[in-house]
Amino acid sequence: MMFTMSPIRLVTFDVTNTLIRVLGSVGKNYANVASIYGKTVEPEKLDIAFRAVYKHNIKEFPNFGVHNNLTPFKWWTNVVVETFKAAGSDGKELEQIANHLYIMFSTQTGWEVVPGAINILSLLKQNGVKIGIISNFDDRLEKILAELSLIHYFDFVIASAIVKVAKPEAEIFKMALKKSDVKPEEVIHVGDNVNTDYFGAKDVGLNSVLFLDKDREVPDGVNDSNVIRSLDELPKFTFK
Repeated sequence: MMFTMSPIRLVTFDVTNTLIRVLGSVGKNYANVASIYGKTVEPEKLDIAFRAVYKHNIKEFPNFGVHNNLTPFKWWTNVVVETFKAAGSDGKELEQIANHLYIMFSTQTGWEVVPGAINILSLLKQNGVKIGIISNFDDRLEKILAELSLIHYFDFVIASAIVKVAKPEAEIFKMALKKSDVKPEEVIHVGDNVNTDYFGAKDVGLNSVLFLDKDREVPDGVNDSNVIRSLDELPKFTFK
């Protein structure tokens, strides 16, 4: 393991696809809500459209549009409307569907906890390790974590849309160091994105652990020994 020998005093986590994930798929959720409003759209087409639309909007209007005079609600409304249109839908009822989805994904209804998350959070807590969130997420994050009965594990939650800085910018990681009064070498950051999580944290001097699905190849430049395929593997990095 290419880690410092300093004791680990803080573990920070990304959220989406690290601790929680969409229940089912985006396409299925979008299609199910659309059906309430009398629209039929194939979930597979919505999944494909969503990936392209999300990628475009996060590039054109980064961090949910907080620097483009957009609210996260408006940003997500645009994504939903564009996704349905790209999947072949007409424009009817799309604003209502977007509003419905925004509220739904503000609750536990749209999410599930990743296997192993509660076990590792409990173990860290029991051993006196501070726990934080550093996530490129909008202002619904704390509510969602509360709904999923996770919020009490964390010493702090940093959501990019609220602090107006997003990973991989150094400042968002430095906020975590300041909040917890620890040194970079005393921190492990865990996330699933090689650029925003693994290298973003590493560039600030934090220890990085990349959480990959079992079928994903280890990206170039990532040390194999710093990759986990399950959250159950994390204790080997935190407890010596």
